[in-house]
Amino acid sequence: MMHRHILESELVHLERVIASASQKPFPPTYWRDRVEHLKTSPQATMYLNRIARLSRLVAELDE
Repeated sequence: MMHRHILESELVHLERVIASASQKPFPPTYWRDRVEHLKTSPQATMYLNRIARLSRLVAELDE
């Protein structure tokens, strides 16, 4: 189970990194797995908009 402050830190990190990510060094599947993991947190409902935005950014990496 991910605590709220850890979830928040992970969101901030992913928002920074994914926004400027490319295919290297990590493929989009790596980022997708990281974002999907956030959805399993009990606190995820508080962050649905941010998680959805990250999911869209990762989908754009596949294009």
